[in-house]
Amino acid sequence: MKRSFVIGLLIALAFVGTGYAAPREIFVGIGNAFEPYAFIDEKGEPAGYDVAVLKEVDARLPQYEFKFDSVEFTNLLLGVDAGKYDVVSQQFERNPQRAEKYLFAEEGFANYDKHIVVKKGRADIKTIDDLVGKTLSVTNGSASASIAQEYNEKHDKKIAINFDGANQVVYDNIVNDRIDAGVMTRRVWKRTNDAFGNGLDIVEGLYSKSDAYFIYAKKETQLRDDIDAALKEIKKDGTLTKLSLQYTNADWNVE
Repeated sequence: MKRSFVIGLLIALAFVGTGYAAPREIFVGIGNAFEPYAFIDEKGEPAGYDVAVLKEVDARLPQYEFKFDSVEFTNLLLGVDAGKYDVVSQQFERNPQRAEKYLFAEEGFANYDKHIVVKKGRADIKTIDDLVGKTLSVTNGSASASIAQEYNEKHDKKIAINFDGANQVVYDNIVNDRIDAGVMTRRVWKRTNDAFGNGLDIVEGLYSKSDAYFIYAKKETQLRDDIDAALKEIKKDGTLTKLSLQYTNADWNVE
């Protein structure tokens, strides 16, 4: 017998011994431009908090082997629709429209409460009602966009919605008076200010209260349950807090 064949046979027998003939490949879609959560690093590889959490999950689930693919945020759920991805992540929040079409994790992996952000020193915007007649920047397809769109559907006086993506674009548009406001978590606001010049104030009081979840194709109930179980372990042993501090400079469970 050739040595390579023997090694391959031993590996196969090891999987049989654990109850798995071979690990199932899980195709994971990850956002590509949302630091520090989901982005492409200098080596061209998927990186960020969401990626680190999923890699830790993968290490604890020998029945699976995760394959990562970084794409634009708007293509993540389209990839699930097309059968390209089994699970996707970019700090997704639960909303009724998404929950009707996709399977959500039961375990969240980051607090995702959001606030309105405005140009430093601006005091006329305190709530979503104050955005009427003004321009709000949100990401296309996001829960923040859905909240603004639903507001407009229920009111005669509307918010002008501007679909921006990268935090730097939102920051530049606000501080240069091209738009009036954006929506960010407290962590993202701090990171954006640190990176681009401390030109934004955050409005106290929530725009939305939420957690971040992984999203699955509807049929993937077993995969969802297995990942949820691993997430519970990662929370209990302190690994999730360690990863959150490493990538976001904050505990995952607080704003």
